[in-house]
Amino acid sequence: RDILVVDRGFRDSIGVMKALGLEATMSSFLDDRRQFSTEEANESRCITKIRWVVEAANRRLKQFKYFANTIQNSSLVYLESVMPIACTLINHYQPPMTRSKLEDEEIGVQIIQLRQQKNKIQLLLEENNLIKRFSLWEIINHTEIIDGFPIMTQDDLGDLTFVVFQLKRARSYAEERCSTTNLTSGVAYSVHRCKIIPNLIRIPTQSAHSNRVTYHPTIHFTDQAILGWWCDCFTGARFLDCCSHIASAIWFLSYQR
Repeated sequence: RDILVVDRGFRDSIGVMKALGLEATMSSFLDDRRQFSTEEANESRCITKIRWVVEAANRRLKQFKYFANTIQNSSLVYLESVMPIACTLINHYQPPMTRSKLEDEEIGVQIIQLRQQKNKIQLLLEENNLIKRFSLWEIINHTEIIDGFPIMTQDDLGDLTFVVFQLKRARSYAEERCSTTNLTSGVAYSVHRCKIIPNLIRIPTQSAHSNRVTYHPTIHFTDQAILGWWCDCFTGARFLDCCSHIASAIWFLSYQR
């Protein structure tokens, strides 16, 4: 059974596709909500991971100035002859975007399993009323919990996020929080520790898009492993990898330290 995996730009065409007997899937819309549910966020992440190769191919095409700009309707008749030329040049002179690896099948199985998983940390926070009750958190320096936080390698972090995008943004979030680009010396990186669950912390993180918005990536951990996470950003409930705010906190506390 074939499934059309499309982005949100096709939202007005979903009805037409279904009327034609086609099965299509698309990432969810927030629709004035503050956050996607865990199921929606996991499903959307799964869709974007499948679609990345399409976006990567489009990016290569847009290296040509002709395709990088808006193509007028009057020029559409030439696309059938121009597109094969561009694709031939790309295929001949550029390396493959990716190659199959031995671990690909294992990653696929893991994604399918995580796709159906509930976010237990969100449930823990809600059951104990920890999301909005700031009095249940104390501000400490990261050095007070660092010995109890697991040490991770780059490969460990890659297994956590599946992709490098979040890790690329991790340093910038940490630098902004520490107000310095030198993260190798002693830095002031404060965290909020839960008073009733000592191995539960959250790190207030300013949004990269609005100075007025602060998110609270929350991490549950032992000295051996990360048990789970949750963030109040719009994709923060997903468990199929994590948002950039959580990735930054884990990166700093487990690796950069």
